[in-house]
Amino acid sequence: MQRLYLKEWDAAIRWNVIDNSGEPIIYLPGLSMSSVSSFLPVASHKLMTDTTGIMLDYIGSGFSDHSDSFPYTLEAHADTLAIVIENLGYNGCHFVGHSFGGAVAVQLAFQRPELVKSLLIAEGNLLTGGGPGSRSIAANSKEDFINEAFPEMLSNIRKEANTQENGPDVLSSSWSQSDVGGIYGNAVALVNLSETFEQNFLNLSIPRCFMFGEENFPNEDSTGSADIPNPKRLESFGVEVKSLPNSGHEMMIGNPEDFTYLFNSFLRTI
Repeated sequence: MQRLYLKEWDAAIRWNVIDNSGEPIIYLPGLSMSSVSSFLPVASHKLMTDTTGIMLDYIGSGFSDHSDSFPYTLEAHADTLAIVIENLGYNGCHFVGHSFGGAVAVQLAFQRPELVKSLLIAEGNLLTGGGPGSRSIAANSKEDFINEAFPEMLSNIRKEANTQENGPDVLSSSWSQSDVGGIYGNAVALVNLSETFEQNFLNLSIPRCFMFGEENFPNEDSTGSADIPNPKRLESFGVEVKSLPNSGHEMMIGNPEDFTYLFNSFLRTI
């Protein structure tokens, strides 16, 4: 595991690398998840042997440090990514962002476009108002979330782990080691996304792919929803749209084989 101390926030950001001396890909997990628990089967897959996989944890999440002074905004997370990329000496990287991680990757493309070669967004947040999870978190005050709502949510997630495969148990272990205040701050950041965020993403000129879990893919007549972008609108702006079979939101955990295949097919078109 590699680390970089960020003096401004008195915290170290950490990442794991699968170094195949190929094109660098940075994997960004969902809200307060660990990148390794989310993406290791993808980054280490035989189809990815000509890439270098960088599984990075945000400040306050996974193996990275917590920080009382970190603002937990998309802009600040994007700033830390830029520092890591420059420290590693890369001119640019490909990005895979799941959920919250998709929003962070897109924000980096806005702030430092020269660092982003392509974006694969796996049900990433593009629309203002956030998703059901972030809205339920942000509906609390920070104090109430830390002291009341979070312990209840974690208890419910652990109960689900006894009845479902992989996802809830991974979520439980990741959230247990995350900064609870950071989870709250990240959720608020998603709820408060700018109304121009999606359009700014659509206006990017780099290769982009938006991946849905099949269970969440809008039907043919759908124009999207408050949570899910309209696939036809995405395609009209040159975004490649893929639907991952037999998958929900945690698609890379529940179906890493098909996720890697579809991601690899996108990479080969660049």
